[in-house]
Amino acid sequence: MKIALGTAQWGLDYGIANTNGMPSDDELKEIISTANKAGINMFDTAVQYGNAEKRLGEFSTTKSNIVTKIGSFSDINSLKEQLKNSFKNFQRENIYGCLFHNCIELKENKYLWEELLAYKKADKINKIGYSVYEPSELFALLELGLVPDIVQVPYSILDRKFEPYFKLLKEKGVEIHVRSVYLQGLYFKNPNQLSGKLLMLQPVLKEIQNLCEKNKFRISQFCLDFIKQNLNIDYAVIGIESQKQLQEINHFKHNEINWKNILKSIDKYSLEEELLNPVNW
Repeated sequence: MKIALGTAQWGLDYGIANTNGMPSDDELKEIISTANKAGINMFDTAVQYGNAEKRLGEFSTTKSNIVTKIGSFSDINSLKEQLKNSFKNFQRENIYGCLFHNCIELKENKYLWEELLAYKKADKINKIGYSVYEPSELFALLELGLVPDIVQVPYSILDRKFEPYFKLLKEKGVEIHVRSVYLQGLYFKNPNQLSGKLLMLQPVLKEIQNLCEKNKFRISQFCLDFIKQNLNIDYAVIGIESQKQLQEINHFKHNEINWKNILKSIDKYSLEEELLNPVNW
């Protein structure tokens, strides 16, 4: 597994635990410089992330691999127009990957796949695919014959619904990118400060933090180690707000954690699946 840097925080005030806001230009330069030195050269962005694409294009290098996401199509916001703007933002003529942000939009307009495929055939985009939230969305697209080069799915200690399908995806040659590794920072929150719907997650989050304390792990290390032990995952997309956060991730070392026992402790808690999707918060 390799690290890809998520850029939503670079163009939006994003994440439940984000207290830093968007990084300044100087901070962003330091983040990308530190990433380059650490051999991290994959960046995940989207048209919908404010001015993140433009900032990434301004401060990244020619060695950077970029995956962007497109969506919310209309006559004046067509696939062609979005990619034209993206290439302009990135200041380059080709990118590593492009994903459909909304799988329902793709399912209802299958011709969009052919339009994006044309960019791949023209060597403008190396790999194409889509981002999904539920396994049912993935299978609906596969049944239509839309086999992606890359699929991006949510995956973390509490959200393992896609795990049974990783082997199938690898058999189809799909590159798996996982997001929401930290549930937008929810794992870092003080459980006693949760409110509303999230109160239902308080007991299991306390359990996770107790397990970390018992095993002398930081939450970030704990969450990332869980991802790293799954060999089917190609990239973990990690949102970064500061150079300090990146350095902490970069210094991460795989630990010998007995995940079978850990997950037994966590799975004792009954969770409503909708609470694991930040859209429902």
